[in-house]
Amino acid sequence: MNFNIDSDFHIFDELLKRRPEIIPDTLKNDLKIYYLPYIEELVSLKKQKSSSEGLLVGVSAIQGAGKTTQGEVLETLLDHLNYSTVSLSIDNYYLGHEQLTELREFDPRYIRRGVTHDIYLAINDLTRLKEMKDGDREKFPVYDKGAHGGDGDWSGWQTVDKKPDFIFFDGWMLGARRVEDESVFDLGLPALDTPGHIQFAKDINKKLEEYNPLWDLIDYLTVLYVPNYQVSLEWRDQAEEVLRKKNEGMTKEEIREFVYYFWRSVHPGIHIKNLAQDEMHTNKVVIINDDHTVKEVLKPTEVKIKYP
Repeated sequence: MNFNIDSDFHIFDELLKRRPEIIPDTLKNDLKIYYLPYIEELVSLKKQKSSSEGLLVGVSAIQGAGKTTQGEVLETLLDHLNYSTVSLSIDNYYLGHEQLTELREFDPRYIRRGVTHDIYLAINDLTRLKEMKDGDREKFPVYDKGAHGGDGDWSGWQTVDKKPDFIFFDGWMLGARRVEDESVFDLGLPALDTPGHIQFAKDINKKLEEYNPLWDLIDYLTVLYVPNYQVSLEWRDQAEEVLRKKNEGMTKEEIREFVYYFWRSVHPGIHIKNLAQDEMHTNKVVIINDDHTVKEVLKPTEVKIKYP
């Protein structure tokens, strides 16, 4: 690969200025154990494709696990290697505010967004991106999570005017599939603390089957797996502390209620754990430490043994 950690590290100068929380020595280590082998694998897969389609790379991670940072590192590397990339999030495909309001009238348990996506639109857009030709110009929705008092709404369009070699598609519940044995919802896991919450989780679990055609578009799936998933409450609190100093942001109790709602939709200790151990659908699992650093990179079979 045409990249030397010492002589080419300057390509990350802009990223490091923009993201001062990234420690250069830590990034260099992560490049060695994770990013560079990962890029080599993706480039090899791209070259092996019989068509000129873009390679759709899914990245699944709970909130706060580092999807954005890792995406920026990968894009910087691929740009250095003269590959074009596009990044989309499943968050771009949340239902619009009007649709969410209608859903809430039908089922008031949807107090927030969650497993509430326009799946057909996502499938259509990702298919168009994969099949994009030189000279084509496509546009994709942009979602503003802060609109309508935090309910969110579509706010515009992202334009892509260059055929992508790699399409990165990330999300907090990306790749999550229905769990057949619903007894796991009755084990007293965090957020599953009342009969009503447990029933909601079971209902959403069934709804996940609707997402399978979307997940089937993914060519390569990486899971950023946080075995100690409850640390994400601390991560969120750290982020909100900055806002609280400005008399904004959520209290600790509001954070807990917010995060738990999403856990009832797709639970890190059930669905994401299963995904990290799923040999059929998951290609790579990156174990994330409590401080957001990369601990190790495993195959799903290894995750089953080391993180049962």
